[in-house]
Amino acid sequence: MIVDAFGMSDAGSRDANEDRILVDNVLGLYVICDGMGGHHRGEVAAELAISAIRHFIEATKGRLDVTWPFGYDFDLSIDGNRLGTSVRLANRQVWRRAEQSIEYAGMGTTIAAVLVNGDQVTIANVGDSRVYRLRGGALTRLTVDDTMVDSMVRRGLLTPEEVLKHPLRNVLTRAAGSQDTIDVHLADDTVQPGDVFLLSSDGLHGTVKDHVIGPMLACDSGEECITRLLEAAKNAGGPDNISAVVLRYS
Repeated sequence: MIVDAFGMSDAGSRDANEDRILVDNVLGLYVICDGMGGHHRGEVAAELAISAIRHFIEATKGRLDVTWPFGYDFDLSIDGNRLGTSVRLANRQVWRRAEQSIEYAGMGTTIAAVLVNGDQVTIANVGDSRVYRLRGGALTRLTVDDTMVDSMVRRGLLTPEEVLKHPLRNVLTRAAGSQDTIDVHLADDTVQPGDVFLLSSDGLHGTVKDHVIGPMLACDSGEECITRLLEAAKNAGGPDNISAVVLRYS
């Protein structure tokens, strides 16, 4: 069972905050969206995505008569299909809004989402917002960064150390709203007692390294964890908005 769930978003060193978070314990739904586009367009994209995801998850809770607008993937769990569909619908909403007005052209958002159902957790992401799991003192990233450099690392063209100073390290290869349809990274996980899950925007994990994040998740409450993490990101001079959601299990 979840001991507590807590989320916080901070503008960091920027004037405006284009990150958005959702912490919904009733639905068991937790989301971070890092909006892009500037001039308030990023926050519009993030808000549209959060709304679309929440609406579909709420509408399909406990139902069998569900319409699957993108088809049903039998290799995924039901919750995997629900969460994947919700993210694809979020992408469609952002894409359509961007098409409607030149004011919103080029906007988009990353998405990292966790859907909890008992001891089962489904994870989805698009872009470079992440989901981590701390288990037995070991921190594991459960998502895939849709970035140019991460693709190069997976192909053996770059080392993780070279990524830190690479000029393309912030270039995304995929984001919600960047095209009319997108592929979503999806995974199912089984919770174990003592697990801690962290959702983060790159304003956090792009500034505070994983070996520092892990020990900070060993705390007495989600609020304490996030307060530590946001303070660390600010002290490190992070140039971006900073968002985090922590889920702690007994």
